[in-house]
Amino acid sequence: MREVQLQILYAEDKMTQSMTDSWQITVSKKRKQVLNNIPTEWILDSKTIARLKSDKTGLSHNIDQLCSLKENAITHSTLLELQEGIRNNSLSCFEVTSAFCHRAALIHQVVNCLSEIMFTEALEHSKILDQNKYEYSTLPPLYGIPISLKDQCNVEGVDTTLGYLSRAFKPKKKEDESLIVSFLRDLGAIIYVKTTVPPSMMATETTSNTFGYTYNSFNQHFSAGGSSGGEGSLIGCYGSVLGLGTDIGGSIRIPASYHGIFGFKPSTGKVPYLKVDNSWEGREIITSVIGPLARNIDDLRYFMSLIVNNCKPWIHDVKCMPYQFSSFEDSKLPDGLKVGIWYGDGVVNLPSGDMRALSKCKEIIQNNQKFNASIVRWEPPTDLCEEIFNLAMEADLADGGTEINNEFKMTGEPLLDILRPVVPNDSPKPYTVNEWWNLCKRVSDAKQKFRDFHNNLPVEVRPDVVICPSTLMPYRPGDMLETTLRYILFANLLNLPSLSFPADAMIVDDNHSMPDIINGPEDAMVQKMWNDLVLSGDIEGFPSGLQIISPLSDNDDLVLRFGSWLTKLLQES
Repeated sequence: MREVQLQILYAEDKMTQSMTDSWQITVSKKRKQVLNNIPTEWILDSKTIARLKSDKTGLSHNIDQLCSLKENAITHSTLLELQEGIRNNSLSCFEVTSAFCHRAALIHQVVNCLSEIMFTEALEHSKILDQNKYEYSTLPPLYGIPISLKDQCNVEGVDTTLGYLSRAFKPKKKEDESLIVSFLRDLGAIIYVKTTVPPSMMATETTSNTFGYTYNSFNQHFSAGGSSGGEGSLIGCYGSVLGLGTDIGGSIRIPASYHGIFGFKPSTGKVPYLKVDNSWEGREIITSVIGPLARNIDDLRYFMSLIVNNCKPWIHDVKCMPYQFSSFEDSKLPDGLKVGIWYGDGVVNLPSGDMRALSKCKEIIQNNQKFNASIVRWEPPTDLCEEIFNLAMEADLADGGTEINNEFKMTGEPLLDILRPVVPNDSPKPYTVNEWWNLCKRVSDAKQKFRDFHNNLPVEVRPDVVICPSTLMPYRPGDMLETTLRYILFANLLNLPSLSFPADAMIVDDNHSMPDIINGPEDAMVQKMWNDLVLSGDIEGFPSGLQIISPLSDNDDLVLRFGSWLTKLLQES
């Protein structure tokens, strides 16, 4: 059965060459290793897999049919509901862990979202937690809760490949384990899977020679996004209640947007990155941050409060700083909050799906009678938006593709097209130290220009938070280069906290074409893709995701509290 599944995976990846090259042999071994960690009784036959793949928009419902009612009740619960069930003894740690392990195994066999499987260890851990439960006067806050991890997080005994074949079969030791993983263990959580990423994580599509392609579990017509694509696909189909991703260019928010879930990119220094493997380690000009993805906004806020308030990561990680999150139960907002709406940067027009979602948010806030919030139109200068985007792209090209090329050369595996934006064909030389310093200065100057723009706004129209576009639209496998990151990279370069949230479901009708005005080639590309998707009808019902950002760094708590408040209004509407 396992061999049949491997053959299907290879056919999908179009690996038509004979398995004689050493890199392909290593691929076969790695994929077998992953598959062999799934219990035999959870392995699906080829006919069932084909059926689940053919129903592009019904995977979650179809997986429900393969699980027991008790398992579905568990996996469709929130983290806080699971916590209460374990505390009042209506759920055991083993029941909860087994339900998520089973569902994750089934989802993976369809969309290919797992890079490491630790079911055996997780189930044994859950049994120990059940046995030791009554030794605690108060249970640790995540006691018995399974948490999924993006592949970057180091866990004792398993690989951290970052999608590179060169890093396979090099399991981490105890001393390598990421600080955030140690925190999770201290909080009582159970680690059961790590999830797929593209090589280097510098792509918004999740595929690799090592693991193959990760599909969108909400709608298999589309990409899962990246680079935390495996997390998005797993959580979007109820295979995890909460997982960790990283974000240096949208890698949390993009998969969250494509699966109708929540994803939070904190500002730097909130969640510890200590001993988390990464590409371009040491690059500080635009730093990668760790943040949670979840189906429930309160679960996400609760998690952030635990990691920051309980764990106090700044004591252990020199890159973290003291901070305080409010209780997830406290959604009180400052009176007279000013909410900005960003309708576009003047370079790439917004599709009608985003315009409809923004209008919906605006209407809900204006009609709310319980809280005094005002709406303002937010319009950062087009030339500044252009400069910020170009600087972010320049930073990604500064090493001329050296690190990524070297990783691929170690095994002879072919470079993937999705990495072409950061590995140019003409192989430019890496920046000299003086060129890098110059880039750092220009980035700092752009940040100052943005701060001056914000501070110079009249107080009555200076927003505390801003609702803005994010991914604009989904894309089909292979179409990553036809998308734009203009509204994503903005928050990364400026180090702004950002929450990706599902604002609406896309509705296709005669009024959903893009505007006729075209600002340039990139705008024309985006318009064509949107209009093609509308004509196909495949985006009907797809999540329309937006972002909530703060124009000021370190307003992470405010972004999450406002996100919680707005989400409740959206759900009630």
